[in-house]
Amino acid sequence: MLDKETRATYDAVILSHLERMDWSDVKLLHVYIPIDSLNEPDTLSFMNWLKQLKNDVRFVVSRSDFDSGEMSHFLWDESMILEANKWGILEPKGGAEVKELDLDVVLVPLLVVDKRGNRVGYGKGFYDRFLARCRPDVATIGLSYYEPVDCISDLGEFDIPIKTCVTPQKIYDFSK
Repeated sequence: MLDKETRATYDAVILSHLERMDWSDVKLLHVYIPIDSLNEPDTLSFMNWLKQLKNDVRFVVSRSDFDSGEMSHFLWDESMILEANKWGILEPKGGAEVKELDLDVVLVPLLVVDKRGNRVGYGKGFYDRFLARCRPDVATIGLSYYEPVDCISDLGEFDIPIKTCVTPQKIYDFSK
């Protein structure tokens, strides 16, 4: 677990990498709300920066159904009510629903990623099922405080690799 000062430094560097990426064609961007206790990189500073850069970008957040293993996606706005689910994850109480096929970019939380873009999340497969329903050309960007490992060996048949990962050290492009 990283201390708060190190995380703040890493978050600032990750944001600087994100700022160098091309966001010109992005209209709908799916973000995760970072879970502080799980040491997830900050997405809120990025959202604030991108909103100032592009006033036509809209953000989407998800709510998980733990019975079905599916996620529903909703347009984020400043009036949106967020509630903690049984796992302490903040989720939208309601809002305008968004279909997966409409998304341009998905920021993906992860625990670890390998050098081919295979990721390990929190073990429930929510993001794999979600990403499987997105367009093939959707940009999938993981954010991580840690560098990719050589190989994740216990991949499942339904695991979906990410195309890009941003770490404090660099931006990794796995799509090539």
